[in-house]
Amino acid sequence: MSREENLSAKQLLDAWRGGDMGARDQLFTQLYSELRLISAALIRSESNLSLSSGDLVNEAAIRLMRLDQIEWADKAHFLALAARAMRRVLIDHARKKNSDKRHHRKVTLVSKVAGKGAERLEVDQLEKALIRLSVIDPDKAEIVELRYFGGMTLEEIAEVKAISESTVKRNWRVARAWLLDSLKEDWQDEHRIS
Repeated sequence: MSREENLSAKQLLDAWRGGDMGARDQLFTQLYSELRLISAALIRSESNLSLSSGDLVNEAAIRLMRLDQIEWADKAHFLALAARAMRRVLIDHARKKNSDKRHHRKVTLVSKVAGKGAERLEVDQLEKALIRLSVIDPDKAEIVELRYFGGMTLEEIAEVKAISESTVKRNWRVARAWLLDSLKEDWQDEHRIS
């Protein structure tokens, strides 16, 4: 067993930040199954996606490897950023599919943003709503990303953001309500008869 196999994710993240590419590779190997779980959750029940969970992990890993000067807090922070990168891959993939003139089907994600049953959301609409929310309140937008796209629990989010779990719960409820209102307005605007 090599020295790197005995290192924690935090130690590997620190070594990667210090320029150790072997530590970077070991980190991805060590966390691959968790990254696959996140990617599978993001693409589950989706039609019209030609990405496998492995493809999504690999594309997100490439994007993360290109980042410079990231102050990785710990494993949970890394997984949250990986989930965000996977979300960007899905959005880019959806936009590419939407720009293909031969296909006119909208690419959607199954969402439980409302907290009840799953509803289908258009990726572009959700992305635009999240951008608006991040302008208004970046902390709440980040909680949505970590919870919805990262699949993190409220407790894990509290740990990553170094705030209380009750604050995360409160911000999650407010962000979710804001997003639902925003998406509803977008839908009504889109379907309004002139």
